[in-house]
Amino acid sequence: MKGSHKVSRMCKALDVSRSGLDDWSKRDKTPDHQELRAAIHTTFKRFRCNYGHRSIRRELVKQGHHHGRKLILRLMSEEGLRPTASLPKPYGKGKGGEHRVAKNRLNRKFEVKRANRVWTSDITYIWTAFGWVYLAVILDLFSRRIVGWSVSDKPDTALVKSALSKAIRLRRPRRWRLMFHSDQGCQYTSIELQQYLRDSGILQSMSRRGQCWDNAPTESFFGTMKQETGIAKFILDDSSAVEIAMLDWIDGWYNQTRRHTTLDGCSPIEFELKMAA
Repeated sequence: MKGSHKVSRMCKALDVSRSGLDDWSKRDKTPDHQELRAAIHTTFKRFRCNYGHRSIRRELVKQGHHHGRKLILRLMSEEGLRPTASLPKPYGKGKGGEHRVAKNRLNRKFEVKRANRVWTSDITYIWTAFGWVYLAVILDLFSRRIVGWSVSDKPDTALVKSALSKAIRLRRPRRWRLMFHSDQGCQYTSIELQQYLRDSGILQSMSRRGQCWDNAPTESFFGTMKQETGIAKFILDDSSAVEIAMLDWIDGWYNQTRRHTTLDGCSPIEFELKMAA
């Protein structure tokens, strides 16, 4: 019809303005850029939500996405991607509710003479391409062995219970002969975990508020893990990748082979075998 009738005459007959027709024509032909949007999201998270549209565009060009700066800016704005000066908070906003603090029964007595007498626990957070991932560990103070660990995308009580249940299945501690020490995180003060400990016949102990040295061996383990794996510098894809990395480092290296000065140069498992001989 465009060849046999003038556009202006057609607009007049259909009671449509020329500017409205032009606007509709442009909108109809505008691509939604779904692939580009996905690439922007992935790149934005991979660089810890710090990059603005200029830096994102430079990274996208390296990936073969050659698009203008204004388009990248518009799509980031539409997706609500705004760069921040720091990472999002790993635990989000705190929620009130149940909170029962146990006595500090360990009192920094880190030298333990037998296995399955004192276990310590803590949670650390690891940044991935898809956000925070959380690692909970259970450490036997006698040999510094990690007897249980678990990875999750939620830092909740279920994460700690998962690591603790693995440790109980592996070690089968005697009832009321084992002390479980942690900080005062909400995962450890929850009624759910405290009931689980009582049902398992485990005595609970907690660090004093703001005293990280009350749980120094576990804090030291996390520092060693992050330094030797480089997990804080080389970002993994997701929780599955973190779990594979921990399986390799904790079970394949740390417990089996890594030597400790506090264990007379033995690895945790080697020390336990030596002391059992």
